[in-house]
Amino acid sequence: MRRRPARVLFAIALLGALAALSPQRPASAQRYVPGEYREFPKIKYADSLESLNDRCIVKKTKLSLAVRPVYVNWRPIGFCCEASATLFLKNPEKYLKEQKIDLRCVVNQGRHAAPEAKRRAFVNYEIFYLSTNDALAHFRRRTLQYCGWLTDPVSGARFRPTASSPRMVHNGRPYYFSTISNRMKFEAMPDSFAVRRGS
Repeated sequence: MRRRPARVLFAIALLGALAALSPQRPASAQRYVPGEYREFPKIKYADSLESLNDRCIVKKTKLSLAVRPVYVNWRPIGFCCEASATLFLKNPEKYLKEQKIDLRCVVNQGRHAAPEAKRRAFVNYEIFYLSTNDALAHFRRRTLQYCGWLTDPVSGARFRPTASSPRMVHNGRPYYFSTISNRMKFEAMPDSFAVRRGS
């Protein structure tokens, strides 16, 4: 009888080792979905949202499954490479206007929100454009009511922040965290996490 538990433990250890050796799937269950053009499929991300664009908004090439999107007004924008995502974040209005991306205000839902820097708000890595200055002020006062799901700047996990979520402001931008330990890591090395890096 004593041998049986040892065999079970050995089998569990073996399965764990094999699982650790198996190759990881790219960007947690992201997959291509057919779009208007076969050579330029959109991406359905792990959060079940589909990319607004069917090709890189910067380089106009096929989207990559290995690159995390940037969320604009709750909707994901896909990229071909991380360098394109970095370029986009330096001047998102330029690329959104070039592609004529239709954005809806998250406060005055249904109203058009033009991609203009004067009515833009950042929360974590997400970008929000509002339809009016009043809507922008309201968004800033009640961020949790309107921000929806966010990307934790430390773990990269998507989560819905609540009033009890760990929070801090860095360089004028609010950051919410899925755990207190992520907030502590961010606080210890803010420059490592304040700006989106890598896929």
